[in-house]
Amino acid sequence: MTGRGQGMRTIVTDLTATTQHKSIVGLKAVGAKVADYLQLIKLKLSALVLFTVALGYLLALRNSLSLVIGHWSLTLLGSFLVIAAANAFNQVWEREVDGRMRRTMNRPLPAERMSVKEAFCAAILMALVGLTTLALTTNWLTTFLAGLALGLYVLAYTPLKQRTEFCTLVGAVAGALPPVMGWTAVRGEINGEAVALFALQFLWQFPHFWAIAWLYRDDYQRAGFRMLPVCGAVETVTRQVFSYSVATVLVSLYPLLMPLRMPEVYLTAAASAGTWLLWATLQFGDNPNRRMARRLLITADAYLPLVLLAWLFAR
Repeated sequence: MTGRGQGMRTIVTDLTATTQHKSIVGLKAVGAKVADYLQLIKLKLSALVLFTVALGYLLALRNSLSLVIGHWSLTLLGSFLVIAAANAFNQVWEREVDGRMRRTMNRPLPAERMSVKEAFCAAILMALVGLTTLALTTNWLTTFLAGLALGLYVLAYTPLKQRTEFCTLVGAVAGALPPVMGWTAVRGEINGEAVALFALQFLWQFPHFWAIAWLYRDDYQRAGFRMLPVCGAVETVTRQVFSYSVATVLVSLYPLLMPLRMPEVYLTAAASAGTWLLWATLQFGDNPNRRMARRLLITADAYLPLVLLAWLFAR
């Protein structure tokens, strides 16, 4: 009886160990799949764009957020799904190009961890659910702007990257629409303040994206991307970066033309952030190398949230 009991305990122990091993393997597989989807939607980029939707909404809001927290949440959910869909469609389109660049060759599609069909179906599903959510919870204008941004990014900007250096102009239009979406979700119309939000984000994208393109010029050349830092003269690049940075700082002063609760706070914040951006731009112009391009990118990435938050705080 003792031997039989020990044998049963051994079998139970083996079964338990096997079950635990399968559970661990299963959890790892689920974790890996989730990580692949987060890469597919470019989570960090999606979060930054969603932040501008949220700020646009709050800038347009006249009442307390607590009174419309459900509407705000659904607006952000719908917007996030559309943004995620745009990034997923982009990776489906550029899967072969991504495989030629060191920076992107480990993404799910070029690394063959995800099929094209799976990624494409996921993108369609996110786009449909996102646009439907916006249509049911906001208004036709916000839904239209979301669809326009999606179409411009996927059907115009993405293919133009390999054809013309003016692709950034098209991409900047798509990238500047999200804060306006947040605004129209509340107001249902576009006014001067919404146009200023669009202009600020439109102009800001040029030093931001050109800094990235400068950092990854070799990769972009292998991919055949025709962005200004890849195919343009150094002097042209630095001059354009400086010009768009100056324009960005000038547009950021627009809120001072409106009745602000604390204009001195906004002026201090906008002037400080603008000086920081222009300083980084001038340093890049004097020494157009990877170190200065990275410094410009870090500064530009900090600039936009700082100005938008100051705008919101000073209202």
